Amino acid sequence: MATALQKIDEAEFARPEPLPLVGEMVRGAEYPLDSLGEMIAAAVSAISRKVMVPTALAANSVLSACSLAVQPYVNVGLPTDQDRPVSLFFVSVAESGDRKSTTDDIATSEIGTFQRDLQEQHARMEHELMARKLAWDTSKSEALTQTKKRGREAIEQALKDLGPRPQDPMTPVITVRVGTTQGLIKQFEHARPSLGLMSDEGGSWLGGYGLSEDSRLFTVATLSDLWDGKPVQRLTAGEGSTSLYGRRLTFHMMIQPILAGRLLGDAEFKGQGFLSRLLVAQPESLAGTRFVDPHAPVDPSIAADIDAFGRRLALIIRSQLPMDEETRALKPKRLPLSPMASQLWWAFANEMEERIGKGGDLADVRGFATKLPEQAARIAAVLAVFQHGLKVEEIEDEMLANGISVARYYLSEAVRLFGVASPNPILMDAQVLSDWLRDKWKENLINVGAIQNFGPSQLRKKNADQIKEIVAALVRHDHLSDRLPSGGMVSGKKVRECWRVQVRG
Repeated sequence: MATALQKIDEAEFARPEPLPLVGEMVRGAEYPLDSLGEMIAAAVSAISRKVMVPTALAANSVLSACSLAVQPYVNVGLPTDQDRPVSLFFVSVAESGDRKSTTDDIATSEIGTFQRDLQEQHARMEHELMARKLAWDTSKSEALTQTKKRGREAIEQALKDLGPRPQDPMTPVITVRVGTTQGLIKQFEHARPSLGLMSDEGGSWLGGYGLSEDSRLFTVATLSDLWDGKPVQRLTAGEGSTSLYGRRLTFHMMIQPILAGRLLGDAEFKGQGFLSRLLVAQPESLAGTRFVDPHAPVDPSIAADIDAFGRRLALIIRSQLPMDEETRALKPKRLPLSPMASQLWWAFANEMEERIGKGGDLADVRGFATKLPEQAARIAAVLAVFQHGLKVEEIEDEMLANGISVARYYLSEAVRLFGVASPNPILMDAQVLSDWLRDKWKENLINVGAIQNFGPSQLRKKNADQIKEIVAALVRHDHLSDRLPSGGMVSGKKVRECWRVQVRG
């Protein structure tokens, strides 16, 4: 039997359980599948069942494909007398192994096919264009020789009769996976005026040059301008600034939760209003439940629904672009809301306004909620064009109600995720380090140098002071002990400063 003194000693020196670094996530709402319209809903359901992914993950991939297809052809006419793009910006949050890539590949299959067709056509046109340019150059030389002695007016008339030199065809690019913002703008100059920045490896984009300290604000500002439908600026050393009008961009990044925390918690992104433009979904993973009966018959409706969606997508995206042939600026038609839809829109907008006020339940996501009525109208426009074709003349109230229903889902995700994921980025780094210590580090002690040399890749470039901030967070949450005053042995070397690991796998 333990003595009273022993009990006191045990209580005093017992280590508490490590505290969680990041708030525990509540379960997300069910995705409003029925609000997507018959064909899109069927495709989302089919992909979800085929790949065994959550409905929200399949919906983000399908809707981003629809947005990319529809955005060059229409602007939505809001009841505020504003004409707005219908481009949508999605972020899908899922762990590695949650089949993000497969889902996106199926949803965008027809876009990939069209891009390959354009590439083959472009290769054929290059040979023809070379011959046409050579013929034009020869004709120009002959015309100048014949008119040289007849004076300036004769030369000008000869050049006018000759017409402009044949232009290079548009670069056969529809989707851009990764790269710099300047690279994206260059594509807008030479490729189609409607593009998709879509990547199943969003971490490459987040960690790339485009979001480095020197470029991040320019990147975010450019993406926000494209969402708004503003002209984008191309900066060149020789020519200065060039404005590109009538460009459209769909955005879909698929990233892992730890990176989502960094994105959604970025104060500069929030301050620039970029986060409020994102439709984010982080459904619960199905990993561990995706059992297959190899003897079960294949449901023929899965392939049929995916094929029907693909045919409709191909029909829209292969239509002639409404653009200025010289500047390649898009000239989308105006798609207004019907009178009944306008009334519904105003009611939704007023609801959002009331809820973002002081003491309102949406005060913490004010920026997102403020843009939600426009997001709802954009979603409704995409659904309407996809369902009724490019000849649709207005958005009916039923279709807007569907857009609002889908928008409300992303609002629930914003409330759920922005509160959990947005805290201190140091805590997000601390979580990464804690996971690494538990799963990878086999020693009882750790120091700054070991973290910089052997730790998680995203922490190795940080300086000693930054590492110590992260370590301090782990100490506060009992993932590490207080600094050992006498140092210790780490990786076979005596170090003056180290900490004892409290978390173990």
